[in-house]
Amino acid sequence: MVRRIGLLLVAVTAVAGCGKTGSSEPPGNFTVVADDDPRMNAAIEKARAEVGKFTAALRSPKARQSGFSVKVPIADGGQTEHMWLSDVRFDGQKFRGKINNDPQMVSKVKLGDEITAEAAKISDWMYLENRKLVGGYTIRVLREALPADKRAEFDKGLPFVID
Repeated sequence: MVRRIGLLLVAVTAVAGCGKTGSSEPPGNFTVVADDDPRMNAAIEKARAEVGKFTAALRSPKARQSGFSVKVPIADGGQTEHMWLSDVRFDGQKFRGKINNDPQMVSKVKLGDEITAEAAKISDWMYLENRKLVGGYTIRVLREALPADKRAEFDKGLPFVID
């Protein structure tokens, strides 16, 4: 099995999608990542382990913090796509937010739909502080896998800095 990882930037929120491989490539910039990829799985585990850092910042954001987003898996039939949610709120157990990109692999949600996700089930989280990425562990894995020239091109298109 593989994950499809897409990179699409919307405002200050990085958007990524993951899903099982189908017979044809979906539109957009997708990278195929194996379900058992140790770097991607470590990134997801790190995001889950450090979600308290995210929720603390979300509850009491500083003036220089923005772009709060969580990535959640959306299952639909035999496909799973990991999608970023914007306008995120947290009730102490679940995140609520709006789908922040057009789905490529699933059809049960669409851009702007509001959904909830348990904190323990998220795949990533991110926010910006002083225009620097905080969290975004799956984004970092994808970026590190790019060849140097593609990484430089990717970085130029970002409205934030990854250090």
